[in-house]
Amino acid sequence: MILIIAAALLLEAMGAAQYFTATYGIRNELLNKANRDMEQSLRVGNVKGEVETALRNIYNAVAMSIDNPKGYYRIAAGLVKNNPHIVGAGIAFRPDYYKSKGLSSLYAPYVYDRQPDVAAKKKKTTNPILTAELLSFDYTTREWFMNPMEDGKSLWTQPYVDEGGTHIIMCTYCMAVKDRSGQIVGVFFADVPMEDVSQLSVNIHEGIISSRTLLFFIQVGSLLIIGFIVWLSFRAFRRYKDQYVDPEKDHLVEQLAKLREVNTRLIKRNQDLAEKVAKMQNHLKTVSSQSNESHYFG
Repeated sequence: MILIIAAALLLEAMGAAQYFTATYGIRNELLNKANRDMEQSLRVGNVKGEVETALRNIYNAVAMSIDNPKGYYRIAAGLVKNNPHIVGAGIAFRPDYYKSKGLSSLYAPYVYDRQPDVAAKKKKTTNPILTAELLSFDYTTREWFMNPMEDGKSLWTQPYVDEGGTHIIMCTYCMAVKDRSGQIVGVFFADVPMEDVSQLSVNIHEGIISSRTLLFFIQVGSLLIIGFIVWLSFRAFRRYKDQYVDPEKDHLVEQLAKLREVNTRLIKRNQDLAEKVAKMQNHLKTVSSQSNESHYFG
């Protein structure tokens, strides 16, 4: 019973450790975010202005490269490399626009920094690790593509989490791309991390990983301790069984054998008595019969 209570208390302690570890980590990150918000309240407006200016300045190069779609990789790479606030940029075209050139139905060259620094100051002192690819999902239903294609207006999307591995919270600025005839054929866009919130997201993600690692070792240790307690309980039960249960069982078996032997003797004795009684009854009948005959002939 004591061992079972100890195991239950250990499980409760493990659950409490998980709760307090997660609560402590999230609370600290929220406090850090609040401090950053107070210190950088004007940063968002400045960043948006710089990004919009950067895309407008390079827009002519984008429009002039319509006949050379593979050249968009170079344009996007230059935008990401030279603008400290942009972690990814690309151009997404309407379906089948480059079908005559043998390109895929959905053609959207995209260049991004594989290990982005969400702080612009850090990015200015390091070289981004650029990766070029085609967007592999159906972007035609996304807000950043649909709205500029419909009304030709530039816009900022709502914040969202990048699920591609960086876990950065970002916004996307996008503007319509027109061909020489003035027809909208695609969308030019740039991804911008929300520096303070993105750092919070990254820190929480890293904190969760650290907490999971710590909790994993706690759980493994707890399972080992619980296994040790179960092993001790099993040994204690075996000792009790060997010391008390088995001897008592052997004694009962021995007593049962004796009872069976006594019962066998009693049955045999009863049978002997029954035979003797039967013989006496037969003898009495014989004597009585002879006495009656003597009296009759006498």
